Amino acid sequence: MSDTPGVNNMLYEEINPQAVTEADIAVIIPSYKEADNIALPARKAGLGLANYFPNFRCVVINCDNNSPDGTKEAFLGAEFETPRIYLSTPPGVVGKGANMRNGFDKASSLGVKAVAVIGANLLSIRTRWMWSLLAPIIEGGAEFVAPLYARHKYDSPISKGLAYPFGRALFGRRVLQPISIDMAFSSRLLEIYRQQDWPLEDKGYYMDMHMLYLAIVNQAPICQSYMAHPRVTASSQSDDILSASFRNVVENLFDLMIISEDFWKNVSRSRPTSLAGIEEGQMKLPPQVEVDKEQLISQFVRYSEKTRELWPSIFGPELAAKLEEQLAVCSTGGCPTIDIELWRPAIFNAALAYKKAAPEDRRAIASSLVPLFFGKGLDSYLKGRDLDDRQFHAMLEEEARTFEAAKKDFIARWDE
Repeated sequence: MSDTPGVNNMLYEEINPQAVTEADIAVIIPSYKEADNIALPARKAGLGLANYFPNFRCVVINCDNNSPDGTKEAFLGAEFETPRIYLSTPPGVVGKGANMRNGFDKASSLGVKAVAVIGANLLSIRTRWMWSLLAPIIEGGAEFVAPLYARHKYDSPISKGLAYPFGRALFGRRVLQPISIDMAFSSRLLEIYRQQDWPLEDKGYYMDMHMLYLAIVNQAPICQSYMAHPRVTASSQSDDILSASFRNVVENLFDLMIISEDFWKNVSRSRPTSLAGIEEGQMKLPPQVEVDKEQLISQFVRYSEKTRELWPSIFGPELAAKLEEQLAVCSTGGCPTIDIELWRPAIFNAALAYKKAAPEDRRAIASSLVPLFFGKGLDSYLKGRDLDDRQFHAMLEEEARTFEAAKKDFIARWDE
């Protein structure tokens, strides 16, 4: 990467079959080794653009990491008429940061009015998603669109348990799904994003959260748009992958806190985010999510044994003692209780420890929250078993309000 923000030297190959030089709307699909999957979202994007925006010049752009598996050929061979462009980073450069820099630059050079970003491994994508993401910008005056998928109440535990309540308290906007590959934004935000020095190897969490944060800081009108269908991808997520994803979100969220403290310390309350609706009856039921209670307990114990020696220094002696009590409950066959009154202060205390720690020690701090994440998931499951979706959402909203209520004291400790 160039040392100068906004200067890109990551473009290695460009294939532009229709010789596109101008466009009004671009859909960017970042990818790496997605030969088996990319044709579907590319086709749905192309068909959706043609169907819903026939009077606009549209282009679908695949930003690839020079995948060796035939991703390029799969994208270029996908069946749709909308113009397409394939871009690749140099061999050996792997990461969403590099891909998106190429996408930002190409979209800017085409003079687009709006950009959507979608995942390369989407299985549930519909052509309608192009309308849901882009119409609020093209027709409604929004500058950033975050998706609202049909989700089961137990789905997306990282967003529901951490990114939404903590991010809401910090940055003052109620965006229910703040970590999303799929999004859309205006040409003004595009130019702001182009000027950022995005980490090349970023896998997405940092960019996803930072792009929303930049929209908030730059006072962009933000909209949440119902996508009608659940988000289903070709990748599976084991508990080990889930724990690594959670840890990465923690690290990236805490990193974002450190570089943005002049902003979030001056945010005293959150405000709701506008919604773009759908026609009556369009929302589809999400797939059922099965929760294994015993597996959650096992993961709480497993990861606690790996991190418990750090608890006093990260969470403080009092909170660490309470966590030890819950671990002892498990040793007698009981069920631990990691409720909001343990979870919230653990997050805040870990954030403070992360700020003060040397860079090489920060991953261990993020890892210390992993057992609590599984414990909090268990608590949400047990409390939510007899709640319908509306009641479960109300419970999460109340938990989020407790994060906001604790923020003033947190800021005082942050400044010590």
